[in-house]
Amino acid sequence: MVDLLQVLEGATYAAFIAGAIFAVIELRSINKDRETDFLMRLNDFWSSRDFEETRVKVKDLPETDDPRQIEDTVGRVALFSYVDYFDGIAGMAENKSLKLDFVINLAEWFGMWEKLEPWVLNERQKGYKHFAGSFEWLVEEDQKWFIRNLPRAELDS
Repeated sequence: MVDLLQVLEGATYAAFIAGAIFAVIELRSINKDRETDFLMRLNDFWSSRDFEETRVKVKDLPETDDPRQIEDTVGRVALFSYVDYFDGIAGMAENKSLKLDFVINLAEWFGMWEKLEPWVLNERQKGYKHFAGSFEWLVEEDQKWFIRNLPRAELDS
């Protein structure tokens, strides 16, 4: 005959395991919802008129190492807003609030950095020593990711 205490103990273990599995599924769902919410907020801002104006000006910048020309073309306030926004996103990846792979796939970070680097370095020389530090970190991580995945990309083409 089956001992009732063993049956209850087995049912308790089964319920505990089922609860743990449910909790893991819920946590994954919450994380996905958080990423979706972040992406929607990001798209709202990235599609705003002010941001798009700055993005187009940066994209259309001629190849230059002259921070003054960059600032004259784009505008000082627009550049600070643009770079600080990217630095904030990069900071969330750096402190692991957002997954690095998720953030890397959001934009072409190296291309933006390449256009803005002379201006950022100039601002650092003016006394903003750590200006855009997370943005620069993200670009370095983006390049590492690119190098790791280059052989796979060459196979696909």
